[in-house]
Amino acid sequence: MVFDDDGKIAFAEFNETTMGNYYVRHFQNVSKRRTEFQFFQDFHDKRRSVAYGRVLANGFKYVEDQILEKQDLDADYDLLTGASFSMKNMIGLKDDVSAQRKDSNHKKQRYYGYTEDYGYGITGWLQVVVEDGKIVRCFYDEIFADHTKDIVYDDLKQFYRQSKYFSTTYEDPFPSGWDRHAWLVCFKDQSDAINKKVCETQDMFDITGLPCVEGPDMGVVWDKPQKDDVALVSNSDATARPSPGPASRVEQPSAPGQDRPRRDGQGRRREVRRNEHG
Repeated sequence: MVFDDDGKIAFAEFNETTMGNYYVRHFQNVSKRRTEFQFFQDFHDKRRSVAYGRVLANGFKYVEDQILEKQDLDADYDLLTGASFSMKNMIGLKDDVSAQRKDSNHKKQRYYGYTEDYGYGITGWLQVVVEDGKIVRCFYDEIFADHTKDIVYDDLKQFYRQSKYFSTTYEDPFPSGWDRHAWLVCFKDQSDAINKKVCETQDMFDITGLPCVEGPDMGVVWDKPQKDDVALVSNSDATARPSPGPASRVEQPSAPGQDRPRRDGQGRRREVRRNEHG
């Protein structure tokens, strides 16, 4: 939960992680909100889903919207008819946050959030948390659109309502002209490596030492993305394509206030939050 400088609730989000011994091995220790778990639960709890037309994410958002509207963590909140046990149990977390807010000894953090709509069904989301003047978390993820019609590339449509970091099955398509992944490292590992690097160096623009930054495996997608009119290559067809190797140099990220190279001319949404993180 995030509060702005005036004490107003600016952001609220519920989520839950499955148990380490969850009865379906594939879904052990996974986020329920932005993974295919939401579809698995809907399928295996079909009676409740059909009867009430609700799934886990609906219950989350229903309460989150009330929190933003009422601006009072001590208020009573309604749950959707047929809400999951997860939501019924998590509603009590708002009381914990309320108690932390009132506790002058509870350490407060500063939250910075930045989102960017890339225009083809994916939104980038950077979250930075600062405590005592130091960056303690720098987390980057990319969220797929809620509907397949909004996702341009066919290979990516299957990941609707999921995120690249949390999805248990997401795999990057091959960039045009490559016979293998440009990154040679999965999105989650790359995001974790960036977080570790930034927390250690306190420098968000230093990418030295990260995977695929230099050498023969240099990633062409670090700061120079492919043009949108170049189709992505599906994993099944990629091995038949010739590989000329990376031709572009790695460019350093733009300075604050300067735009990075745009993928297309479609509208983008940029949002920055500088708030207290409760």
